[in-house]
Amino acid sequence: METVNFSVKSENKSSRVELFIRIVWGILTGIVLFFLQIIGGIAFVLQWFIILLTGDRNPALTTWIMKSVSYSTKRMAYMMLLTDERNPILPED
Repeated sequence: METVNFSVKSENKSSRVELFIRIVWGILTGIVLFFLQIIGGIAFVLQWFIILLTGDRNPALTTWIMKSVSYSTKRMAYMMLLTDERNPILPED
């Protein structure tokens, strides 16, 4: 098994203010994500039963699951300094 090394260098240096904004933004979006993940988890279980019983997906539940996964991915990319684009506090449609 070979190891993989990955290095990313940012062209612009981030200031301490930007770091503080990221932390505050991360806390706010973390609270929203907590509730969104609860709804997404319930939708996932309901979706599983609907697929098991009817063999079809419910589009509304699929939308909630995709919304929670997408929001989580965008938040983690911002918090791990992979992007400078902030995700909105409330998830978009």
